[in-house]
Amino acid sequence: MVRFTKSWLIGVVALGFVVGAACDKGGKNGAGGGASDAVSLIPADSELVMGLNFAQLKQSALWKQFAPKIMDQMQGKLTEFKTACGFDPMDAFKSMTMGMKNLSDQPGAKPDGVIVIKGPEKSKMMPCMDKYKAEAAKQGTEITIDGDVVMIKDKDQTAAMTYASDDTMVVTVGTAGTKDGVKAAAKGGNGLKSSQAFNEMYSKINTGDSLWVMVNGNSPLLDKASVIGKPKAVYGSLNVTDGLALDLHVRAASPEAAKSLVDMAKGQTDNPQVKQMVDKIDISANGDDAHFVVAMSNQKLQALMSQFGAMFGMMGGGAGGQ
Repeated sequence: MVRFTKSWLIGVVALGFVVGAACDKGGKNGAGGGASDAVSLIPADSELVMGLNFAQLKQSALWKQFAPKIMDQMQGKLTEFKTACGFDPMDAFKSMTMGMKNLSDQPGAKPDGVIVIKGPEKSKMMPCMDKYKAEAAKQGTEITIDGDVVMIKDKDQTAAMTYASDDTMVVTVGTAGTKDGVKAAAKGGNGLKSSQAFNEMYSKINTGDSLWVMVNGNSPLLDKASVIGKPKAVYGSLNVTDGLALDLHVRAASPEAAKSLVDMAKGQTDNPQVKQMVDKIDISANGDDAHFVVAMSNQKLQALMSQFGAMFGMMGGGAGGQ
């Protein structure tokens, strides 16, 4: 898997760019124009497209359960940011949509991409950058401001940031992480919405869910994804409430390949031990797509986590006793 290394991502997180597209709540494609508008700024040649609906996620019971532990890990960066800028980026951040390419795991490979963040207001964020750059420099990250473009640079990666509208931040990384690159990205015009194939699959994704993703079949991420052949695409969503709900499509090379994948998966999931771990599991074929729907209640999720915790504990104990 591609390695999104070190401090360029840490710097983005520190500025409120928390990694995982829908801006508002709703039903299917419940983000309304928010997700669609963000996707229009994602390049059409992206291998991986992902959306995080942070506004929805923050309202979930699971987030409230696990958020304190997550926040503890980020507390230092968040405190630095709030001290310098006077507002909490976790309150401002509503959603993120990103598109990445060059996701090879070959040595020296670095991803290129565009990240669209909804929420942080331009009137607050741009002055904040000037205040925050001294603190960032202590961490080895150089921040420079050129008009309405912010450049973020360290030894691993270069990123550029600007605004497409008052509450829509655009960040480019890799070869596009330049002033010209981020300005071009903010204008759009070469986005995924111009692709008929993307629109057809995108219409089937619950973009109002906590997290949605689409991986192009040309991506090296899918080189070893299926024992029946490399899929054309993988797309779907995960919704986090008091439990988990997964809705995933695997687009196979043909209807026959999709049926073979479904039959193979059913052979595994028909096991009573698997069925008792979830509340719902439905696997079906629809044309070239193998469709997986899985739901797990909070009670089943907690039981599963306890089982894995006990298993890892035994593994650790065994290793320690050697």
